[in-house]
Amino acid sequence: MRRFMNCAIGIFRLAGVVLLLGGLGLRTARAENAGDSRSLLEEPRARQGYWLGLGVSRVESQLNEEGKNRGFYGGQAFTFRLGELVTRRLGIGLLFEYGNIQKGSDQGHIVGLTMEGSCTLWRNLSIHSGFGVGGVYVSDKKALDTSLRSGGGAYLLLGTSYDFFPWRNRLTGGWAITPSVDLRVLPDGNIRALAIFAGAQIMWWSGLPHNMLDLPEE
Repeated sequence: MRRFMNCAIGIFRLAGVVLLLGGLGLRTARAENAGDSRSLLEEPRARQGYWLGLGVSRVESQLNEEGKNRGFYGGQAFTFRLGELVTRRLGIGLLFEYGNIQKGSDQGHIVGLTMEGSCTLWRNLSIHSGFGVGGVYVSDKKALDTSLRSGGGAYLLLGTSYDFFPWRNRLTGGWAITPSVDLRVLPDGNIRALAIFAGAQIMWWSGLPHNMLDLPEE
């Protein structure tokens, strides 16, 4: 388990740095080429501009408390996302999530705030990775000692999502339904967690102004 956690942490950190620095670097390159305005124009698409989203996910989290495997805790989580596509494919944003988890009489919560980078792979399919801070805490409601047991520290993310635009009535931007599956790792503290979040979000994309789009002359 420890070897797997260390490997996962390395993958998360590497993916997050590559996505975030890649997005910032390509944005700088575009700014340096601002003299060629035509090269900066983009074809109209739904996934353009800023995004803002709210979602609900099912959570399955394996907890390890001070070296003891506590098994899987299940529950629900609520997510809030915001960010921007800084190039045609790469984006950067923030993710906040708060979830309830339970196993028998053991109940608690998992929370996290993550800076995430995303990369569009094909059409509206993207992968995202990031790092931030988070925590998990639980309490046995039927035990004599009901005090909280907790762990917190680094919070790592790796996942994938797809944006569906069922109400497409705009040239650029619009509302989307976005199913997603994400893997989270909390490697620090008295309680360590490895969690899967599977759910869907309602996303709003701002789109781009017309002077940034490659439009027909007419």
